[in-house]
Amino acid sequence: MSNLFGCSRVLAVGDIHGMYEKLIKLMEQLQFAPGDDLLIFLGDYIDRGPESVKCLQYVYDLQRQYPDSVVCLMGNHEVMLSSYFLQKKGIHTDLMKDFAASWLENGGLETLRQLKELEPGARAALVNWATDLPVQYRYQEFFFCHAGIDADMALDRQTDFDLLWKRHGWREFYKGADTIVVGHTPVQKLPDWTGRRAPKPQFLANNIILCDTGVYMNGGRLSCVDVLSRKVWQA
Repeated sequence: MSNLFGCSRVLAVGDIHGMYEKLIKLMEQLQFAPGDDLLIFLGDYIDRGPESVKCLQYVYDLQRQYPDSVVCLMGNHEVMLSSYFLQKKGIHTDLMKDFAASWLENGGLETLRQLKELEPGARAALVNWATDLPVQYRYQEFFFCHAGIDADMALDRQTDFDLLWKRHGWREFYKGADTIVVGHTPVQKLPDWTGRRAPKPQFLANNIILCDTGVYMNGGRLSCVDVLSRKVWQA
């Protein structure tokens, strides 16, 4: 049964980074209920882990099956993948060239190899979908994006670059009433991380929820947060 505001749960999943087995384990725990739940993936489905294309295919299929209940946001790794393939189509800018090169240096070579194993039509469908993903989503007082924001700018005026790439210099300065929900920066890389505790999503006092728990890192986990109840699931 839905709550008074709409969905029973609003589930935000942090960066998956090719960790397919952990993705499946997490989804088994969630018992996702389309129609009652809203499921939001925060981007970075690919690279670093061993099964990037299987992860990309999974979220692609799920979003196509339940378009009203599943939101897939773009991450910076999808930006890099898109830049690579757009260049192959003859679309060139200096920034795209840099992104494409960076992708190959940050896990893209293996992801590309896996994509090349697909039938051309299936590969094109996945790449086109990843290239056209939204960079932000809002549900009530919750604002979802992959990376971060400019804390000095209204949420409806944010640049795509900040939403996809921002890592430092915003969390400590945000003072808004809306809750910002992001991935991108593993909690293990935060300044106060000691390494002596299991990585868990962080709920900051100034209305920020950090969902990336470094799934590809040693001891890392894939995490999901129900932003309404603040319940956490991990694999």
